[in-house]
Amino acid sequence: RLGLPLHSSVAWVALLAALGCFGCFASVFVQAFGSQRDRARVFRRAAEEAAEEEQDTTNLELFRQSLIQGWGAGEIGRSSDSADWAELVEPAAVRAGDILLGDPARFFSEQTSPAFRRIGLQGGIPADYPRRERLRYLPVLLLTEVDKDAGTAKGVWLTLRTGQLLGDFINFFHSRPLLYGGPTQSNSVTMVHPYPEVPGSKLLSEGLYVGGSFEGAQAWVEEGEGSSLRIRFFLNHIQWQQGELAAELAPGENTWLPVRCSVDVVLSETDEIDAKPLWVKVAELAGGKLEELGQAHDLM
Repeated sequence: RLGLPLHSSVAWVALLAALGCFGCFASVFVQAFGSQRDRARVFRRAAEEAAEEEQDTTNLELFRQSLIQGWGAGEIGRSSDSADWAELVEPAAVRAGDILLGDPARFFSEQTSPAFRRIGLQGGIPADYPRRERLRYLPVLLLTEVDKDAGTAKGVWLTLRTGQLLGDFINFFHSRPLLYGGPTQSNSVTMVHPYPEVPGSKLLSEGLYVGGSFEGAQAWVEEGEGSSLRIRFFLNHIQWQQGELAAELAPGENTWLPVRCSVDVVLSETDEIDAKPLWVKVAELAGGKLEELGQAHDLM
């Protein structure tokens, strides 16, 4: 299992409450795209309400980490020898640890696609939204499992928050945001991080791990060896059944742009108000076709 089951009765009660709240969030998220008249109002209001809280929690965690580690804020959560990079990969070479950028030609169109509902959307993103709002909902997914033999896969949405904190539901990493993994309910939280020292973690790709012990991860951070800013927590996930991901990656389908990138890019804190959106960051690093697409759709 890639998810982290919540074993205690208190945690289960909290998680069930979370799922209730999250169900409301997911319902609004899916249905908002169904009403042309109300789309902009719904998402603009959600963005405004979330922005201040998200900025406050991130700044609090930056301050806490600087006290623990004595680092400058600009370097907290980054490996000391890192160099950001990203490159397009061929669909046949896609593996766990790669990311999928939503193709704006598909997601900004009026056409429907099974891929939309698979990740929690009812329809396309209106092309007349302001740039920042289009980028907020243009998906950037992390593949956490790819089974070539079975033709199945799992993943999580890297950039969409639920509006809740992990500490609202379990007694670890209180100020870290709980991200929307996807619409497939698993009653578990998936933890993605760069720390092989976390007990029970599983190698996802070079330098990137998934799962492991909450308690072990918390201890690793509190001992000053790691940074909570390099750990992501996702509620639920995205599921591709046999052949579905291959179909979405097929030439001419224009659903996903598969990219392989450095660990620091995958774990970027890109949802701050003044930060560069992750889709844009990856496109600039990869250049070529991705950068041209971003410019053609007024994303960068």
